[in-house]
Amino acid sequence: MIELEVNGKRERIRPGLHICQLYNQRDELTHTAASLLRDGLRGSDKCYFAGPAERVADMRNALSGAQYDVEQALGTRQLQLVDDRDELLQNGRFDPYHLLATHLALIGKAQNEGWQTVRAVVDMGWLVQDVTTPDQILKYEAASDAVFTFQSRPIVALLQYNYAELPGELVVELLKLHPIAVVGRFIKRNPYYVNAEDYTVKMIRRTQQSQATGG
Repeated sequence: MIELEVNGKRERIRPGLHICQLYNQRDELTHTAASLLRDGLRGSDKCYFAGPAERVADMRNALSGAQYDVEQALGTRQLQLVDDRDELLQNGRFDPYHLLATHLALIGKAQNEGWQTVRAVVDMGWLVQDVTTPDQILKYEAASDAVFTFQSRPIVALLQYNYAELPGELVVELLKLHPIAVVGRFIKRNPYYVNAEDYTVKMIRRTQQSQATGG
């Protein structure tokens, strides 16, 4: 069982979950992500982090400060740090199914290398800035929920968003697609969670209604 620590509280989570973290302070990001990855590096999990260069530097410092040999982990490929978002975009644009495909490729590669579970953290604000729409983000989150949660894939994905930069209605919809949410310094089971199949049907109906009314 994997544990996620937030502000001194630990929540047990199972592989196959993707978790939404809504933050407004940078230290909230680093602490939560470093805790998740550090525990994985001490065991037999593949650890992956994608974010801007300054956040990658923060992650290196946080892991090194915990007396972990970051260079050795990078050398054995147990740890992967990505600060070039073109690796996750398709022709410079955010494509929800392309990003999901990169996650599945990461899982396959990790298993071939002999790692047990993938622990992945993605700074979504950095990734999607100026290259997508709220609908595309929600399509990605719904698809991830369907694949990771309902197919029990060996991955725990922590998706981090700065809620101060998001429209209020998008925050509400994001929460519906994650069974566990981290909001500020709190972690909790999400009572507003709607499974991906039901949510996708609702998205299709909203799109059809919008098209029918010319919206």
